[in-house]
Amino acid sequence: MSARINHVAITSDYYAVNARFYESLFGMRPGRKTLPPSRATSLGDGYVGMTHIPRRDGRTAGLDHFGREVDDIEDTIARIQKFDPELSALKRPPIRPYAAYSTHDPDSNIFDLSQRNIGFQKDVYAENTGEEARARTIGHIALRTRHAERCAQFYAEVFGLALLNRPSDGNFYLTDGRVTLAVLQWKLSDYYGMDPARLGLDHIGFRVESVDAVKRDLEYLIGENPHLRGRALGYGSEGEARLKLFKQCPFGDHHFTDMEGVYIDVAEAAA
Repeated sequence: MSARINHVAITSDYYAVNARFYESLFGMRPGRKTLPPSRATSLGDGYVGMTHIPRRDGRTAGLDHFGREVDDIEDTIARIQKFDPELSALKRPPIRPYAAYSTHDPDSNIFDLSQRNIGFQKDVYAENTGEEARARTIGHIALRTRHAERCAQFYAEVFGLALLNRPSDGNFYLTDGRVTLAVLQWKLSDYYGMDPARLGLDHIGFRVESVDAVKRDLEYLIGENPHLRGRALGYGSEGEARLKLFKQCPFGDHHFTDMEGVYIDVAEAAA
């Protein structure tokens, strides 16, 4: 079974401007043949796509869902239901450039499925081959969930993700060979001193050529366009508690947010 993490979606009131933030700071690029921007804006790092979705009624801003690309969707759905017969998949409208089905893991964390070379992929999702080397790419996606061990087992058995190491911190780290899925154990006790966060996607992490260069570029970016400033991070007692929990992820060396307050960490790629 071959599967890779191929997209992450962010819902935003300022979806187009927030996309500019990632384009300007991380060098993510739109596709050569983009979709109508009235619906959403998609960028890619050459391997993973990032779609910025206009926030609709009843939706919460921030990290929304992620997606996987597989060799055979029908076989994958069969694997999902073999793992747990109560899990289901929902066929998506054909206008989606990156998803044929939506489904979920045992803790109801939603993700999309697409099939490699199926013919309907558009925009950056038709162009992300992973062959082009870029200095700044998505290195991990973190999911904070109630039953971390069972969810990690699900992703390993259904999608063939490899466990990077035996967990000593109660978390599980799985990789498709390029991008890591960090399955973090959600515990109410972790939120002492702050409002508890919902289960679900927690943050995204980038591998970069230089953390110091990212810091300089971020300062320059805000100076050029103050609308691209992220949310305050780590201020006040509650902010300090949230940042302390965020920093427990072992993959990040520097932490900040985008315009919607989505947590981002960066670390230098291994030589």
